[in-house]
Amino acid sequence: MKKIKSSILFIALFSVAVSAGLYGCAKKQSVSPKVIASVNGNPITLPMLKNEMSKFPSALRVYLETPSGEKRLLKSLVDRQVLVNEAFKKGINESKAYRAKVLDFKKGLLVQMLLHEEIKNKVANVTVGDAKAYYKKHYLNFNVPSKINASYIQTKSLKQAELAYKMLKNGKPFSAVVRKYSIAPNAKKGGVLGWIKFQETTPAFNNAAFSIPKVGDISRITKVGNSFDIIKLNGIVAGKSKPFSAIKNEIIITMKQKSASKILRNFVKKLRAKSKIKYFYNNLPLAGSNLNNKKKAAPAVGKKQG
Repeated sequence: MKKIKSSILFIALFSVAVSAGLYGCAKKQSVSPKVIASVNGNPITLPMLKNEMSKFPSALRVYLETPSGEKRLLKSLVDRQVLVNEAFKKGINESKAYRAKVLDFKKGLLVQMLLHEEIKNKVANVTVGDAKAYYKKHYLNFNVPSKINASYIQTKSLKQAELAYKMLKNGKPFSAVVRKYSIAPNAKKGGVLGWIKFQETTPAFNNAAFSIPKVGDISRITKVGNSFDIIKLNGIVAGKSKPFSAIKNEIIITMKQKSASKILRNFVKKLRAKSKIKYFYNNLPLAGSNLNNKKKAAPAVGKKQG
C-alpha cells in the first residue's frame, strides 16, 4: 500500500508540475533560512514545499501532511530539480520544441486567467432551496434503480412508431406489436432486452427506459440514433437511494459549474461577434477536399446542358 501511495504522489507531483508550467530554474538562488534541501546549490525552501502541497487534491494531501509524507514530497521536489538541472545541462531549454511548448502553455494560462476573471463574482449564488429544487427535478440522476428489465420495439420511421404506439395504447399485447413492427434483432423473442444497468445503454434509450414510472408501462416514442423506439418496463431491482443531505454540496457545485459554463459561453459569443473572423475551410485537408469535390460535381450556372 505504501508503495502505491508513493507512486501516486510521484506521478501526481510531476503532473502538477507540468500543468502548472513549473520548469524550474537552474540558476543559483540566494540561501534562505528556510531552506529544506539543495541540489547543486539550488535551494528548495519550505514555502516551495507548502506551495506544491497546496496543489494536490485534499484526498492526496492527507498523505502528505504527515512527517513521512513531507519527506516523500521533499524527495520528489529534489528529484524534479535534478531532472531540471540535467535538462538545462543538455540545452533542452534552448530547443525550438521547448519554446513552442512554453508558448502554448503561456497562451493556455492567459485564457485560463481571463476566464477566471470573467466568472469571478458573477457565478450565481446557489441556496439550499435551489439545490433541493434541482434534486427533485433531476431525481433519477441521484436515485436510480440498480437495474431494470426492459423490452423494446424499434422502427425505421416515426410513422411506423406512431402506429405501433397507437396499437399498444388500444390494448394490443406488446409481443404482438413487436412482431408486426419491430426491426430489432430481438423481435422474434418478443423484443426482450433483459436486465440493464443505469447508463449501460445509449443516453436516449437509457433516459427513456429509466423514466418509465412503473412496471408494465411503456415509454413515449424515443429517437435513438436513426431509429424510433418504444420501451416497456418489465421489472425493477431497487437501488440504494441517495438522500439530499448526502449530496447537497455535490449539487451546489454542479449548479455553480453550469452557471459558470453559461457565463463563459456568452462571453466567448460576444467576443466572437466583435472580432473579424474568417474561415478558410478549403485549406483543411479533409473538409477542403470535400468542398472541392462538391464544386467539381456542381454544373456550371448559365450554361446549356446537352
